[in-house]
Parts: sequence; structure tokens; C-alpha cells
Amino acid sequence: MLAAIVDERGRLLIQPRTGDPALARTWELPGGKILPEEDHAAALVREVEEETGVAVRVGELAAAMCHAYPERRVALYVYMCETIGTGRPPRWARWASPREYRAMPMPEANGPIVEAIERSLVAGLDTR
Repeated sequence: MLAAIVDERGRLLIQPRTGDPALARTWELPGGKILPEEDHAAALVREVEEETGVAVRVGELAAAMCHAYPERRVALYVYMCETIGTGRPPRWARWASPREYRAMPMPEANGPIVEAIERSLVAGLDTR
């Protein structure tokens, strides 16, 4: 599960990847795994808050894909999200335009994900 959190300037909230040596020094969208009792939205709300300190409302599905890394295969679901409430400043994260993000090191699967997010924004699927 990944959260495409887009601000009023069209920038994405991204964070440095931790805990996975194969993807060290890359930037990713916030998100994580789904616990057995959770649906996608509940998992994203929890993961985003844990990772960034930002509270979000989960919107439309922007992309669903599988990606094969050398050591594993992952299913990725990307949802458009908006920040809610006052929120705290993001921890360990920063805002970047899709263009800026493409110029940064990112996991291999994220190139097509950024394209899907941009298509969602153009189609008006963002939650603003």
C-alpha cells in the first residue's frame, strides 16, 4: 500500500527508504503492509501516521500493479490521499514535484507509479 499525498502545489510527500538494504538511499511514497484485521484505507491511515506523523484521508485508487525485484515480488496499490486536520510537520519526509521526484533515486517500481499519479491528477481523481 502506498499513499500518494499531494499538496495544493501538486507536490508529493516522499520519504527516505529504510529497513531494506536492497533499496537503501532511495526515496519512496509513504505506506506499508496491511495487518490481518485492516482494509486498505485503514492500513494507509495507520502507516502514514506512523511513518510521517501526517493524518490523511484515503481517496481513489490511482494504480495497482505487481513488480518483481530480484529477491521478491510485490503487489502495490497506490491511493490518492489528502492531509486532514492540522497535522504535524512531516517527519523524515519532504515534498517534491513529480519532476523533482523522478530525478531522485527511487525504487524501480516507482517510475510507473508516478506516471499513474499524474494521470489521476489530470483526470481529477485527487481528493481535493
